[in-house]
Amino acid sequence: MRRLAVETGLAKYVEVRAVLDALERGEAVLPPDRSGPLVQRLRALIVQSDAHRDDFRRWAVEKLVYAVWGSPHRAVYEIATIRRRLSVDWRAELLADLGNPPVPPLPDGRFWGALRNPDVDSRSYAARYAQGQD
Repeated sequence: MRRLAVETGLAKYVEVRAVLDALERGEAVLPPDRSGPLVQRLRALIVQSDAHRDDFRRWAVEKLVYAVWGSPHRAVYEIATIRRRLSVDWRAELLADLGNPPVPPLPDGRFWGALRNPDVDSRSYAARYAQGQD
């Protein structure tokens, strides 16, 4: 998220930097007051993005909301979707940002069956893997 925030100019705002710093420290970010400074900043950024027809910046704001108060897994997926339009090396950069986890070249049934991600329903893959069908 920080990489996307820097690339789209969101990281220059104190409110955004503060929430990114808190996320990096592993701190829980509580849902903000609807009139709080971060929410006001994000709303203003969406209005500015719409006025300037800056879709990438608007998408970055939306992904920040997902990363902070929604599903971090969804945010990672959608950030990758945006970043592939901004950088040729987006895949290597994403894996580096995630700590270079081992990822097979093409995830197969065994990969999905062993996946421990609450946002991905891998039960059918896990059942087939347990039965030795994959």
